[in-house]
Amino acid sequence: MEIALIWMTGALVAGQICRWLSIPIIIGFIGAGYFFTQIDINDSQNILEIPAEIGVELLLFSIGLKIKPSDLLNQSLFVVFILHTISISIIYFFLVNINIEPETKILLCIALTFSSTIIASKSLEGRKELTTFHGRLSILTLIFQDILAVLILVYSSNTNWSFNILYLLLIPSVVPFLKVALDKIRASEELELLSAILIALFLGSYLFKYLGLTGEIGALTLGVLLANYKAAERLSDKIWSLREILLVAFFISLGMKLNISPEIIVNSLFYTTLLLIKSIVLFFLLIFFKLRAYTAFLIVMSLTTFSEFSLIIISFWAENGLIGNQLFSSLIFTVVTSFVLGAILNKYVHEIYVLLENTLKRFERFQHHPDEQPHTCGGADVMVLGMGRIGKPIFENLASNGIKVVGFDADTNLVKEQLREGKRVTFADAEDPGFWSGLRFGKLKAIVLALPEYHAQNWSTKQARKFGFEGRIIVPTRSQGDPHKLKESGADEIYDAYQAAGIGVTEILLKHNP
Repeated sequence: MEIALIWMTGALVAGQICRWLSIPIIIGFIGAGYFFTQIDINDSQNILEIPAEIGVELLLFSIGLKIKPSDLLNQSLFVVFILHTISISIIYFFLVNINIEPETKILLCIALTFSSTIIASKSLEGRKELTTFHGRLSILTLIFQDILAVLILVYSSNTNWSFNILYLLLIPSVVPFLKVALDKIRASEELELLSAILIALFLGSYLFKYLGLTGEIGALTLGVLLANYKAAERLSDKIWSLREILLVAFFISLGMKLNISPEIIVNSLFYTTLLLIKSIVLFFLLIFFKLRAYTAFLIVMSLTTFSEFSLIIISFWAENGLIGNQLFSSLIFTVVTSFVLGAILNKYVHEIYVLLENTLKRFERFQHHPDEQPHTCGGADVMVLGMGRIGKPIFENLASNGIKVVGFDADTNLVKEQLREGKRVTFADAEDPGFWSGLRFGKLKAIVLALPEYHAQNWSTKQARKFGFEGRIIVPTRSQGDPHKLKESGADEIYDAYQAAGIGVTEILLKHNP
């Protein structure tokens, strides 16, 4: 117990230092793990193994809850994944000069094409972009990669995998009963949360591992199968805090595996440069398949890491003598380095794109793109940007009062739902410079920025003013940012959801008690 408290305290201190330095706090967690190893307070009894494993599985389960099963039928993205995996594996095979068996080298090169589900999903979720167009495509690519990683792991491990795995095909028939059971206990938040965790860890993780697969892919699969459950998003949010605490154990344990020497650092730097090749090839494949430079760039940045699945595969090969300790340590250090690099790049991804926008847009194909954004507000008087819990009721109240209003949102599934309800809503990403530079405001008198993140609010305010909007800009929800900076950027009115509720109640009372 005492040693676990020491680890947690160290992670807290290191994370806070990273926060002061404005770098991702997971870097502090990994650094804390390495520091504890150096002072001989390591995890010799594998205390962190179970919470780390559960944390990753709950992360993948919560991601799956946000992915519709129909999304997996994206043929174009699957072709991109196949072409990218084959081409990068071939390039890596000839570039990487290591003395191991050809079969193991081929599998290693394939494993190095995979990206980290943890870093990508945490970064997208932190920016509230997990359900955006590029967020969904990033996660789908990771799912394809994870499936291939499982196949490599099964092939390499020679486990007792058998045709018993076909029993897993029965799981979809059980899902309707799981949804009914969850619905019955929905009134009790504690029981609902406990049930969801048991589903993820038993039917997902344990059952899949028992049949020869991995718990990670099992948890992800159960999440996807339950994605159509009406309270899926709420369940995902409830799991968030628990899984974040458990993921700290994963990053600390990862830091404890590091073995650093000059030779390992040199080898790792070379392997890390392979990320550049991987990213460039993926960018041009996405461009070829008609995506815009902005979407392709954000997907590429989300995937500019090596995968935690590689750690599992590499560890197994090391235990079975297929790779030496020097190569094992170099690869572990490379994966961790890519985590640090990926976390930093994803934190500043929008700022980086602004710097590279003019160069990247030159590679776009001159035709319609599936992620094409609107360039006009038509004859609308008010634009609501963000059609979530705050934006939707604002849109409906304006429309019911005869005001011409148009709505925009980056969540493609949410847009489809709103369109089915007859609302004038369309897809747009507020943090895309191309959206604002090409937008014709027309008769627009006001913009309502119902966006969840302060950065997006401030960015959108600046862009609207930059491209000539002279009407009112209203921010009806306040995140952790400085409202005075929003005012300086050009916002006219700022108030949070509680203030909005107070204003609404006051107006009702004044109407009935003049």
